Amino acid sequence: MVQAISGETALKGRRPIKSRGTGEQHWRTDYFGKPGDGTLKEEPQAFLIEMQANETIMPHFHEVDQYQVFVSGSGSVGRSPHGILAVHYADHHTGYGPIIAGPLGYSYFTLRAKSDPGAHYLHKPGYREALKPSAKRHGVADGIVLSTEPVLIDRKELAEEKLMPELEGDGRSVSLIRMGPGMSHTGPDPRATGGQYYLVLNGSLELDAASYPKWSTLFLASADAPLAFKAGARGLEALLLQFSRKES
Repeated sequence: MVQAISGETALKGRRPIKSRGTGEQHWRTDYFGKPGDGTLKEEPQAFLIEMQANETIMPHFHEVDQYQVFVSGSGSVGRSPHGILAVHYADHHTGYGPIIAGPLGYSYFTLRAKSDPGAHYLHKPGYREALKPSAKRHGVADGIVLSTEPVLIDRKELAEEKLMPELEGDGRSVSLIRMGPGMSHTGPDPRATGGQYYLVLNGSLELDAASYPKWSTLFLASADAPLAFKAGARGLEALLLQFSRKES
């Protein structure tokens, strides 16, 4: 069964936390799952991190495949500065970073089909013992641009734009769906994937008489039926992020 939470509802739980990687305070909003407690769980994990101005999260890796969606502020991942809206993918046991926030902060969603035990930082002892074989794939889709409100409201056709074609395979893919007001759409079959996330970026997604506005997330497990939904009164732009059926 689809799991869904409105961004407005989730953000009521925003809280300051002390970063395990930097020791600095930033903000975390949990959507699905809980912070890593040292065990891997077969359940989705999604949260929003809002970094302090000029904060740096040191290079690290996780034990599960993940997407990160950078949604506000400015900064860089590794040596590459990102635009206002960008998607980053990393295989499990694949180091990346640092994540460096600009002078006005940097905010990003982390989306996982499985709950990660916790980050392994490359500047701390013991990380080599935690490494396991991985294809070590990275992917970045940068320069993503959303529609202005009147252009989205005036949209007459549905469009689905592939964002990381070089990483597609075994169910994995990333696309941006653009829909005009009231348009209906049924997404691809989750049973061909390791799970799917829909992340609302603009307008709203309508499902079962509920409305999911900007920064809402929906998760479908690989046993779920395809998602049938509508765009809201001001249209919809949403990311569809699919995981591989089998981790590398």
